Amino acid sequence: MSSLLSPRPRLACLALLLAAGCAHQPGNSDPRNREQGENQLALAALTPTQPASTQQPGRSATPNFESAPAFFEQLTSEAQALAEKPAVPPQQMQLPRELANLDYDGYRNIRFRPERSLWRGQPGRFEVQFFHPGPAYRDPVSIAALDQDEAVPVPFSSDLFTYQGLDHPPSSAGLEFTGFRVHTPLNRDDYRDELIAFHGASYFRALGKGNVYGVSARGLAIDLGAPKPEEFPVFSHFYLQKPGASDHSVWILALLESRRATGAYAFRVQPGVSTWVDVEARVFLRDAHAAIGLAPLSSMYLCGEEAPNCFGDFRPEIHDSDGLASWGSNGERLFRPLRNPKRTVTSSFRLDSPRGFGLLQRDRTFDHYQDLEARYQDRPSVWVQPASGFERGSLRLLEIAARAETGDNVALAWVPDAPPALPQRLELRYRLHFAAAGDWSNAPGQVAATRIARTAHGVRFLVDFAVQRPMAPSNGADGKPAGGVDAVISASNGRVTEQHLEENPFAHTLRASFEVQPEGKRDVELRAFLKSGTDTLTETWSYAWQTD
Repeated sequence: MSSLLSPRPRLACLALLLAAGCAHQPGNSDPRNREQGENQLALAALTPTQPASTQQPGRSATPNFESAPAFFEQLTSEAQALAEKPAVPPQQMQLPRELANLDYDGYRNIRFRPERSLWRGQPGRFEVQFFHPGPAYRDPVSIAALDQDEAVPVPFSSDLFTYQGLDHPPSSAGLEFTGFRVHTPLNRDDYRDELIAFHGASYFRALGKGNVYGVSARGLAIDLGAPKPEEFPVFSHFYLQKPGASDHSVWILALLESRRATGAYAFRVQPGVSTWVDVEARVFLRDAHAAIGLAPLSSMYLCGEEAPNCFGDFRPEIHDSDGLASWGSNGERLFRPLRNPKRTVTSSFRLDSPRGFGLLQRDRTFDHYQDLEARYQDRPSVWVQPASGFERGSLRLLEIAARAETGDNVALAWVPDAPPALPQRLELRYRLHFAAAGDWSNAPGQVAATRIARTAHGVRFLVDFAVQRPMAPSNGADGKPAGGVDAVISASNGRVTEQHLEENPFAHTLRASFEVQPEGKRDVELRAFLKSGTDTLTETWSYAWQTD
């Protein structure tokens, strides 16, 4: 399961344990800083197999945003003033030896006292608990409560925590909080579940009703997927707006700092079956050449139906998310199954003025995972719904080769063609949806599964499409189309040698089966969708086959 990770590998831990204060395992560097393959797939340069003119664009309503608290203007001024000065390297806490030497289980035994929660016992639906520093969490954050736009600091105290088997750290240790989590009645009215947590760098995770923690979001990415180490901005200061007694949402303001950027962020979190996180950000760059990634997401994908029981594991599938989905301004819906690649790879997808994109967990069947604790079938999908600040740019997907589920190996962000000229600021608004829903693009037919089998001369792909109404494939007795539904398949750097379409009555899908042979040593880029006459019936399936 994904942790609330700082830029380090993470330990798999249950949402139940996270609620008790679990953390990920410390590490020396982020795995994304490994040498990466120079495989930049410029998909926009491919001849499209799904013409925009055949799409049904539909409508994507722009989210209605409430005005941020007045303190957001003060925070914006502070971020701008910081950007005009040289960056100050962050200082990590020096932990007492007993804390610094804790293992995973030892750190997990440090627990916040629920009765000491911020806003506990006051009218309203929300309360806040805080994270303790530990071996993997040494970056201090300043936290203040906003009441009538007055910032009241929330001081760290060891009295807020229980230390099972440990001595209380002395007040002279100079400890501070490293993050926090918000609780509210999410799944039932008589219990305040975790709703959202901020812990490490600019990472945060939220839950919809019935979800357990999985995919993460973060404030800003810099140099994501670049051939140099990625820069991880951090939220250094948080301001928690006290909600009213009848409020069904909560405001969180944050100051973002990094070597090449600063920013002011306002989050409005509204719980529900689909939890909304409305984000308003004002970003100031110190370096006009910084490759920034907006609305970044991080997840884990170890194996799925294309390579079940990986590394001898008893579980058929292991992943927090199983696909990237996007909805373009021309109406095209694309779905790209995630992979655990043979080598780390970065892919780029042209996506001007996107209607939406995200990392989805479509497979909701327990039998496909068989993990009683991790509950991968209950991990949320996250859909980004842009409102402003996303004009010309591309989606960038980073997939890192991995052999364990203990680290996020998938990252996604929207990268603008050109950042704003200095000293202009970048302003953006978008809504994040955290829910068990499989898609928000209203795709008429969705990719349900992707399976792969080696053949004598290449690879056979079996792609199941779930269409909204029963249809018969068009293959006649001679294997040629005879009217009805067709699979449109294209390959770059490869050749489709055989294809056919058949009904899968057990999954209530249509299965496109096709064999591909590589042409050369480059990765083969594939696209497929179903059509009936001039009508497009499904989203576009997209896949990069690493032939080596």
